[in-house]
Order: sequence, then structure tokens, then C-alpha cells
Amino acid sequence: MSKAIEYYRSAFSPESLYGFYHIVAIFSLVVLVWMIGLSYLVFKANTKSVENRFMAILLFCEGIKASFLALEIFPYSSHWQGLWDILFPLKMEPFMVAQITSILLYLSFPVYYRVKQLNFLHNDTLKKHVWYVLPSIGLLMWLFLRTQEGFGFENASWIICNEAGSEPIVKNWWGSVTEKVNQYAADIGTCSRDFDKPVVDEPAGSWGIILLGPIFSLLGLIFLRASMKQSQREMEGTTVHGTLPSRSLYIGFLGKVIGQLLFFVTVLTILPALNGGVFFEFADSIRVQYGADPTTYERALFFLWSFTLVITPAAIGFEALMFVHATLKDTVFGIDSNLRKTFTNTIFTGVGAISFVFVSEAMENVVGYGMVGGVMIGATIIVGRRPIINIIDVLSSRLIPEEYSPGELKYLEAYANTIQDFVVTERERELLANLAAAYEISEDRLAVIEENYRESLSLGSDATIQIEESE
Repeated sequence: MSKAIEYYRSAFSPESLYGFYHIVAIFSLVVLVWMIGLSYLVFKANTKSVENRFMAILLFCEGIKASFLALEIFPYSSHWQGLWDILFPLKMEPFMVAQITSILLYLSFPVYYRVKQLNFLHNDTLKKHVWYVLPSIGLLMWLFLRTQEGFGFENASWIICNEAGSEPIVKNWWGSVTEKVNQYAADIGTCSRDFDKPVVDEPAGSWGIILLGPIFSLLGLIFLRASMKQSQREMEGTTVHGTLPSRSLYIGFLGKVIGQLLFFVTVLTILPALNGGVFFEFADSIRVQYGADPTTYERALFFLWSFTLVITPAAIGFEALMFVHATLKDTVFGIDSNLRKTFTNTIFTGVGAISFVFVSEAMENVVGYGMVGGVMIGATIIVGRRPIINIIDVLSSRLIPEEYSPGELKYLEAYANTIQDFVVTERERELLANLAAAYEISEDRLAVIEENYRESLSLGSDATIQIEESE
């Protein structure tokens, strides 16, 4: 336990930017849970819709891409090497599969969203199969590439400095200790403070796949924009089958693409320019952070590198935020009043799973038997399920308020049919009033529902409906 306390004390010290790296890891984990929740929502809203299945897979892959640092909320040093023998594959393998799969999904946008020049791709046969074939291809591609030179993570070591003023030592993790790792240790020279950090192979091929993502996401954005423009020309003001169902989703994807391009430019141009023209890797951050008497320039370089790591989860988080915004304004992919309930269940499940893993690991270090902690936290969650659900439900009510209840939707449907000719008889008004009373809708809420509907017809909130007297 003392090792864990010492690790986090160092991680949240001023020299480590007050835990900025770990804060990014926590944020990445939140985005991961959020995106998986949205993926589940989209799938469950209409399990038979191939468009929903495609979008659910895409959101899931985006969440995995945002989670690169998520597992680093756990102590990451040679003392916990046994734990990281398990966590490292869980960190990297799904991440690389998601990178490849998302590229393939971007290229397949014209299958689900009509683009005039690629209209031949927009057919039912492709729609039925693309959503599951591409993830399978992505998985197979990575299983092949990971065995090829320049793609797999073949060597890993630890660079350790036991105290300030000493020289770092290198300890092998797996594979072999490479000359590059020894050079990193030599470049550090005399350590400014103690540390224990991993240095894993960063294959050029894997970096290439990661940096191709922003380019293909830009191409996907062009496809989406072309589809939206085409639908606007064909049927102004209506939703055309085969187009993105909400402008908010497009804005979210646009923000994600801008963030990824910023990451692309920073990694390929800005950081190398500040690093003497050499590509800046994770191991370089150890040198600029722990080298003897780090200069202001080196600390600024370390901060810029740390900031770069937050760009991708922040961009994907913005995409998730705009997705939620879209579901609040419209019925998107069939998601309406079920959103808040599923949000609650998703958060509860995510918190439970994370708590189980974290407490089990903590108990493993304290008493040497982690399952004790897992059973304890599991029992606590089961016993406290109802109050925990109530707390999350209050939170979800604020973050994701329901636009309309089922009863209000029934009333809105009747109201829309009644005012098609913008004339309401006294008899129709009485029937509407009785319907509202049956669904227990207050007069104030009725005014809001009717006003929103009139605004959706571009009538404006001050529009009036003529009421005729019955004969």
C-alpha cells in the first residue's frame, strides 16, 4: 500500500504537473464509459436497423480510441509488472483494432449516407453486411500486422532511478533491452528525482495507423457533408432516408475531426520541431521530465506533450456531447424517452465494474488477496443499489432531461393531427383537454408542448390557432 501512496504522491507533485497525466487518464475512462453507453443506446433503440448497428459499432470504436490512457489510472511501474502483463495487452490490442476498424467505417459512410457521386454504394445488400464485416476485417488485419516487423510491440523495459543525483538503470520487461532504450537512459544522465517508468517499443507501422486516422476521418466528414447538402437540395426542411438524422451529429463529428487533425499536426510538426527535428516519443517525455535540472524549455515541452494526449479523448468527448444534444432535440436513431433510463443503468454498471477492479487491486497489495475487496465492494453495490440508482437518476435528470413523456407524445400526436388546417373546433378543444387530463398534463406543460410544436412548423411562438364555435 505504501508503494501505491508513494507512486500517486509523485504523480501529483508539481514536477509532474499536479497529476495532469492521471487526470487525462481518468477523463479518458469517463469518455470510454460514455461512448460505450451511447453505443448501447443506439443499438437497443432499434436492434433491427442496420444504420443503428453501424453507428453503434462506430461509437464503440471511438470510445476505445479515446481510452488509450484509461488503464493508467493504475500504478504503472516495475513494482506492478505482474499487473501490467495483463493490462498492457488490454490497453493496446483493442486500441489498434479500433484504429483500423474506424478507418474502414469512415470509408463506408456512403453505404449508409447517400452521396451522389457514390450512389452505387448506397444499397440494401451492402447495408446488411458492412456493419459487421468491417470490424471482422479490422480484427483480422491487426492479427496479421501485429506479427510483422514494424507493427508489433516486441520489446519493453523499465528505466529506473532510485534517488535524485544517481544514474538511471534499465530493467528488462519482455523481449530484449534495445540500444535505443540504453540511449534513452544515457540521455537522461543524472536524475533530477527518483522514478520508475516503462519504455515500450513504438513501432513506426503502429504510429502510421494511428496518424492515418485523422486523414480518413476528414474524408468521412466530407462524405457526411456531401450527404447533408444533397438532402437539403432534394427535400428542404425534411429528413431524407439515407442521410444523417441530425445536424448536431454532423457538428459533433466535425469537432472530433478538428481535434484529430490538431493531434496530427502537433505530433508530426510541432513536437519534432521543438525536439531538434526528431519524432517525439513517449520515452522522450521521461528525458525532459526527469533529466538533471530540467530547463523551462524542457518543462514546456513536457507540458505540450502531456496536453497532446488529451486532444483525442477531448475531441471524442465533444462528439459524445453533441450526440446527447441531438437526442435531446430530436428522436435520433430511435432514441427518445428511453435515454435517461439507459443512461442510469450504464453509469451504475460502469461504476460497479471499475470499483470492483480498483478495490480488488488495492486489497491485493494490502492483504495479498484481492478477491476480498471485490466481494466487499460487490456486496456494498448490491445492498446499496436502490439509493445509488436514485442518485444517478437525479444526475441523469439534470444532464439528460426527458423532452417528452410517453403521455405527452400521445397528446402531441393528437394535437398535430387536430391543427393540420390551423382550425380547432370547440369540440376538438374539449377532446384535447380531456386527453391532457387523462395523461395528467398540466396547463403550463400543455402551453410548452403546443408552443414547441408551432415553432417546429416555423409558425413562431406567437402564432394563433383559430377556434371555431360548434354548430
